[in-house]
Amino acid sequence: MANPANKKAAPKRNASFYATPFNAWWNQQSGAIKFSMERLWFNPVSTWITLAAIAIALSLPTSLHLLLKNMQTLTADKREVPTVTLFLKQSVSEQQAKDRAELLSELPEIDNVRVVTREEALADFRKITGFAQTLETLDENPLPHVLILTPRLSLLGNLDMDADGLTKKLRTYPEVDDVQIDVEWVQRLRGILRIAERIVLVVSILLGMTVLLVVGNTIRLDIENRKEEIRVTQLIGATNAYIRRPFIYNGIWLGLFGGVLSLVIVHIALLFLIAPVTKLASLYGSTFILSGIDVLMTLKILFASSLLGVIGSWLAVGRYLWQSDDAIK
Repeated sequence: MANPANKKAAPKRNASFYATPFNAWWNQQSGAIKFSMERLWFNPVSTWITLAAIAIALSLPTSLHLLLKNMQTLTADKREVPTVTLFLKQSVSEQQAKDRAELLSELPEIDNVRVVTREEALADFRKITGFAQTLETLDENPLPHVLILTPRLSLLGNLDMDADGLTKKLRTYPEVDDVQIDVEWVQRLRGILRIAERIVLVVSILLGMTVLLVVGNTIRLDIENRKEEIRVTQLIGATNAYIRRPFIYNGIWLGLFGGVLSLVIVHIALLFLIAPVTKLASLYGSTFILSGIDVLMTLKILFASSLLGVIGSWLAVGRYLWQSDDAIK
C-alpha cells in the first residue's frame, strides 16, 4: 500500500525539478522587462519628449546618408560617364569607323560605342559656333569621324590607373589619331562624395553622442526618483546587476522606439520629396528615382539606436552605483 505522504511530496519534487537556472534567469529578465515598460509609460509626456529628441537626433544622419546614397547612384547610371573620345584619321572611311566601333564594343572594358560621322560632327559644329557661311567656303570637311566610348562602371574602381591603361591601349589602333577621356568631372564628383562621407560620419558621431546624453539624462532622473527604493533593495542584498537590469531595458526601449520614430520622420520627408525630384529628373530627360530606406538599413538603424540606449543607460546607472559604493565605504 502506497504511503499518502509520498503522494503529497511528489508535486514538490516536480516543482523543484522545473525550477531550473534558465527558468530563474528568465523570470528575472521578464520581470525587469515588464517593470521597465511600466516605468516607460509612467510619465507619458516626458517619455514622448525624450523619444522625439532621440528621433530628431537620429533622423538627421539618416537623411544625410540617404542623400549621399542617392548622389552615388548618379554615377552608377548607364549613361556615358565618363566618355572616351577617339578621333580617327582623315583617311578612315565611315565604314571603317563603324567596323572599328563594332570591334571596340566587344572589349570587356567598353560598355557602349557610338559613331559620330564627320557629317554629323560638322552639323553640330555649325550649330554651336555659328560659322556656317565660313564652313561653306571650305573645299572639304576638315572634321574626322569620331567614336564615343562608354567604359564599364568597374573602370571607376581605380579611375586614374584604369583610364591611363585604357588610353594607351586605344592609341595602339591604326585608325586612331587622338584619344581624349573626360574623367576630370567624375574625379571631382568622387572627391565631393568623399568629403560628404566624412561630413556624414562626423555628424552621425556628434548626434550619436547627443542620443547618449538624452538617454543618460532620462535614466539619471529616473534613478533620482527611485533613489530610496534602490537603497532599500541594496540593504536587503540586491546586487548591482539586479539594480541595473530594469534601467538597461528602459534604455533599450528608449533607443528602439526613438529609432522607429526617426524612420517614420524620414519616410514622411521622402514622401514630400519624391514628386518634385521626379519632376526635376524628367526635365533633364532622366528616369532617376529617389531611393528610400531598405530593410538592411532599417535593421542597422534600429540596432544602432538600441545600442546607444543601452550604452547611455549603462553609463548613467554605473555612475550612480559607483557613487553609492563610495558613500557606503
